[in-house]
Amino acid sequence: MTTIDSNWKLNIFSQLKEHNRQWNVYGSIIEDYNHILENNTIQQVQCIKLEKDVYHLRLANADLQKAAEASQELVTVNNKLSKANEEVITHLREKSEFAREVLRLNHLLTDVNEKFIKEEIKAQQYKNENDELHEKLKIAEFQINELVQVNEVLRDEFQAIKNNVGQLHTDYNQMKPTCLELEQQLQTAQQINKQIEVELILYKNQQATMHDLESEQFNNKDHKKVEVQKLTESSIFFDDDIVIVPSIKHSSDSHQNTFINSDSFGDNYNSMNYSSHESLHRERKNSMHGLSNGGGNLLKNFMRKFSNGMTNSTNDRLYRTSTSCLLASIPTRVITHWDCTELEVYALQFQPSGSILATGCSDKMIHLWEISSTGQQSKYCSLQGSHGAINALDFDNEGFRLVAGCSGDKAYIWSYGEQKMLKDTYTGHERLIYTCKFISRTKLVTGSADRTIKIWDLNGRHCIETLFAGSKCHDLVITDATGTIISGHFDRKIRIWDPFTNKCRTEFKYDAAITSLSYNDEKQQLLACFKDDTLKLIDLRQNKTIYTFKHDNFKVSTDTNKAVLSPDGRYACVGSQDGSLVVWNMDNQHCENVLKQKHNTMVTSIAWQPDGKYVASCEKHRQVILWSQ
Repeated sequence: MTTIDSNWKLNIFSQLKEHNRQWNVYGSIIEDYNHILENNTIQQVQCIKLEKDVYHLRLANADLQKAAEASQELVTVNNKLSKANEEVITHLREKSEFAREVLRLNHLLTDVNEKFIKEEIKAQQYKNENDELHEKLKIAEFQINELVQVNEVLRDEFQAIKNNVGQLHTDYNQMKPTCLELEQQLQTAQQINKQIEVELILYKNQQATMHDLESEQFNNKDHKKVEVQKLTESSIFFDDDIVIVPSIKHSSDSHQNTFINSDSFGDNYNSMNYSSHESLHRERKNSMHGLSNGGGNLLKNFMRKFSNGMTNSTNDRLYRTSTSCLLASIPTRVITHWDCTELEVYALQFQPSGSILATGCSDKMIHLWEISSTGQQSKYCSLQGSHGAINALDFDNEGFRLVAGCSGDKAYIWSYGEQKMLKDTYTGHERLIYTCKFISRTKLVTGSADRTIKIWDLNGRHCIETLFAGSKCHDLVITDATGTIISGHFDRKIRIWDPFTNKCRTEFKYDAAITSLSYNDEKQQLLACFKDDTLKLIDLRQNKTIYTFKHDNFKVSTDTNKAVLSPDGRYACVGSQDGSLVVWNMDNQHCENVLKQKHNTMVTSIAWQPDGKYVASCEKHRQVILWSQ
């Protein structure tokens, strides 16, 4: 136990000794560290003093450097100042020169400004003149365009007149021999007339003598009658209210003889008058006989030339009394259909009676179809003689003659009765004829692609007036008995022509070309078809458009697509490009009916029967359809 305690103490002592030894090592280190810290502090204080000394030295050095530099800079500044003074002097001298130059330039600038102002004034004047010249140029260009148009119109007119002059010259050369012979015959007739005048003077003298003789006898008769009345009054006496008048035989015989002489004078006068008339008739007969002997065949040919075609139209067996329509029927179903040619159909027209339908075709023929009361058709005849396709048709008011406008720039008139012959040909247009209408029995009007409308004299067989419209005439109508013409044109205008001055009286401008016109006389309304797939109803009393009609099924097929009013003016019918027919009501502006899938190709023309019962339509591919309600 004692050994263990001593080991423990020794262990503790050894540990304490080790601890002291280690502590002593660290103590020396701490003392050395503290000494080092004190030395460091001293060194830092000395370093601070040195830094202050260095800073002061640096300041002193800087001041010395600044002084040295200042002295050098002062020398440099002095040098620069001397140089600057020299430059200032030089600049002052240059400034004076520049001042003089500025003054000179100011004077020049003033002069230049004055010149510039003058030039500006001149430039403004030139600008005003230029503006005026531009305005004049615009006016001149406008006038030139007008003159070019007028020149074109005058050129067309000149060409037409030239053609007319050529035709007249040809006719003159053909007629000159006849006229010379007729002049000789006229001289012979004048000699005969002189003889007749001498005889007529003798006859008048004899008649005056007879009249004097009759007056004298009549006066004698009155004188004798007065004497008889005086004698009678002196011989009257009264007896018991009975009046007795004695007979005077001598006076009555004288009075009777007077009447007998008067009767005999009358017989002589009548016989003389008859013999004188017979003598005149005989002389005229002899004169005509002399004319016929002197050049009878030539005169007959001349008269026949100017009377060709003027046959008595009452022999036409197709004549019917013109019908009137009180209520037109709306086409809803097909009555009949037929192929009227092997080629194409361009025009349709009913005769005024409604019993005949004419079709104009590209085979240069007109086919006439007789329409029965039940709507059945039968071929009547075909009219030949045209040199071009038939574009337009029209019957005269009596239904005796038929006119056709053709692609061969000619118009033809046929008599389609018993003779079935071509009567007249009218030449004068330079391009195809789109439309033709009878104005009266003696006048005809045609509209052409040569931008003219011509009025023809049917008796003289020549053009009496040319209306220069300035645009292709696609269709026209006649509105009254005076011959007022309304025409529709390619230049989107409808023109109304004065029948007395033959000038354009009224002009309507629209947004599209006009393809056809249809007129109702009772309501004075005009239906116009336009290339923009619309119809317009125009009131001519107010000169304004009442309604515009459109439909999805209506598309205009050609430049002359036809739209027609019903005879009573209540409906309008038009054909479309897809072969359908569209019918509108003019009163409520509603589409009444659309007739589809009957025509195979575009519809080229429409015609409404004058009594309103049937509607005829033709397509380009030769088929004609007759419609009814």
